[in-house]
Amino acid sequence: MDNSQIENTINEIRKRSGAVAAFNKDKISNAIFRALAATSKADRGLADQLADNVVNKLVEQGFTSTRSPTVEDIQDIVESTLIDSGNSDIAKAYIVYRHERRKLRDEKMKVLNLKALDPVSKKFDLNCLRVLASRYLFRNGKNEIIESPTQMFERVAILVGIGDLMYDSQVFDVSGNSKQDVEEAKSYLEKLDAFDYKFKVGDYFFNKWHFRSLINHYVTLANKGHMKISFKELLTLLAAKKLDSYADKITEYFDLMVSQDFLPNSPTMMNAGGRLGQLSACFVLGMNDGMEEIMKSTSDAALIFKSGGGVGINYSDLREEGDIVASTSGVASGPVSFMNIINTVTEVVKQGGKRRGANMGIIEAWHPDVEKFITNKTEPGVLENFNVSVGVWEDFWHALVNTSDGNYVLRSPRDKKPVKEINAHQLIDLIALSAWKSAEPGLIFFDQINKYNVFAKARQAPLRATNPCGEQSLYPYESCNLGSINLVNLVKRQADGNYEFDWQRYEETIRKTTRFLDNIIDVNHYPVPEINVASKESRRIGLGVMGVADLLYKLRIPYNSKEGYELQSKLSEALTYYSMEESVALAKSRGEFPLCSKTEYPEGKIPVAGYYEKPKESHSYEWDALIEKIKQYGIRNVLTTTVAPTGTLSMIADCSNGMEPAFALVFEKRVTVGRFFYTNKIVEQVLKENNLYNDEILAKIADNYGSLKGIDEIPQWMQDVFVTAMDIHWSDHLMAQGVWQDWIGNAIAKT
Repeated sequence: MDNSQIENTINEIRKRSGAVAAFNKDKISNAIFRALAATSKADRGLADQLADNVVNKLVEQGFTSTRSPTVEDIQDIVESTLIDSGNSDIAKAYIVYRHERRKLRDEKMKVLNLKALDPVSKKFDLNCLRVLASRYLFRNGKNEIIESPTQMFERVAILVGIGDLMYDSQVFDVSGNSKQDVEEAKSYLEKLDAFDYKFKVGDYFFNKWHFRSLINHYVTLANKGHMKISFKELLTLLAAKKLDSYADKITEYFDLMVSQDFLPNSPTMMNAGGRLGQLSACFVLGMNDGMEEIMKSTSDAALIFKSGGGVGINYSDLREEGDIVASTSGVASGPVSFMNIINTVTEVVKQGGKRRGANMGIIEAWHPDVEKFITNKTEPGVLENFNVSVGVWEDFWHALVNTSDGNYVLRSPRDKKPVKEINAHQLIDLIALSAWKSAEPGLIFFDQINKYNVFAKARQAPLRATNPCGEQSLYPYESCNLGSINLVNLVKRQADGNYEFDWQRYEETIRKTTRFLDNIIDVNHYPVPEINVASKESRRIGLGVMGVADLLYKLRIPYNSKEGYELQSKLSEALTYYSMEESVALAKSRGEFPLCSKTEYPEGKIPVAGYYEKPKESHSYEWDALIEKIKQYGIRNVLTTTVAPTGTLSMIADCSNGMEPAFALVFEKRVTVGRFFYTNKIVEQVLKENNLYNDEILAKIADNYGSLKGIDEIPQWMQDVFVTAMDIHWSDHLMAQGVWQDWIGNAIAKT
């Protein structure tokens, strides 16, 4: 009996969960190959030969198409085959491997509260799963995890897919000339429980919170005349499977996330398909100078924290401490005192019940309380839930650079009259000293933020606030949902074993994820009505990246090299170009964002510095042609790109964070039973390939602040390529951020 006949004799295996799967000899060969590699005998031919012997033994022991072996049966025979073939050292490695796999399975099941691992849990690293378990997976009233990672990603993908479904030609009228009974649709909001898991697309069932989003999305579109059919007729289409083709879209979004190619911001994964339903990370609120307005903003901030978002507020419109309050004949307590109120609210309201909220507090340089604001956080325990920044405009820089005396006037927020004069040089020194003491405050350059702000014309005002990490500028009550593409996953291996970047796959991923984020706007359950209005007026999204450092490691390109900067520049340009181009395609089929005609887009302007500031011959894409498309069709999203910190997302995606260089390549963790080393996976592989992977080398790297620099045993080329944040000069950090910022529409979080 030849090998193919033997394989055909055994059709299936029984898994640990009791499920039956197709028998695949290649999986046996791969397991043996890993054992060979562990003993430095990586030989694919030998692994295949030994796998053939295992299959022969299975048949000899009576396993057939009607008597399927279990996973344990196969593993036992692999062990005996290795020993019988004289490979006792490989058998030992395989036994250790098998034991470690069992330990890992048990640990994963414990972390996730599962009796058997789902497909995503098998694929994801244990540390990734720990992050999912700590923040993202739904829990019951006893704080027990009640969903698997697969189910979590499915509930997200289903909700995003609903966004596409509502633009189907059977449902959507782009002209806006259809009239439907909106109240009929709203009536279903009173009976959500009756529709829990009642409707589905393909094999994907809508829970009641998905159904709520379907209703709200329908109502929004119907109010603008875009719904061809009644809500009842929409449900009839769903029941008749007329919209089942959208199951493919849901699968596409699911695959994007479980492949770790792309992840949306944390609130989307926390809340999609759940009661809160709030999917955005970034918010800005106004803070006008009146008690009712101040308390309204405070209440709105609490609702945002509860739903998982962070808040930025510019406090500069609040009158200075000691100013007269006409209505009470008292004196104002000043903006810093009201920041303390927001700080206390943040302290007691956890984000989405999972983590404490975050704030950005801004006061502009002309405000009379700016000096108190600057030094406020130099004392421990003050405004611990805030990042704080001083907002500066051209007038401050003029006083600092272009005047002989440096005089700078502080003005009343109430009437803009001069209050006092200070020295701009002393103020910048105070900012620097406070930042040295406490890493606060930062500087926000409002002149730069507004330099290419095409939206100022529509809002009749400049941008004056950002989200807590500073990368997302927003108008009051605007929100933005972010998402990040994992660049290190977009490489392909060449015949010589080296890697190259897959530009075509990058473009495809950008287009898919732009649609993903645009859909989020439609299916989002915003915490405050004003946010719902403002966010849909601009439809701002923030598509970004993570894994930049790991990508450069894979490509063997130093982060701080000419080649490294050129690649990062092209990655940045492609991100914004293709996302904007896809946004134009969405505008053609779904409509431009509501305020588009009132912006500078119809005048041929775009919010991309590189287009204006980089020589045209250095551009990699046809920006002029894109501008003509925008003038003709409009654009769906006012801005499309933002590079976020991706601290937690990069843990889930198992890659380096944002566009940052890696902080450390190896770091040590001490526990009661000894010391363990966590190693960057790409560096670990390279060390193994060069026979340098051992505890002694790992300890040297860990003791060297996680850097390879200056370690004699490490070849110079590795020291040059695998650089860390501490290895490179501060100007290299700025250079990298600069080449990204040339093309990013919003900004970049530098952590």
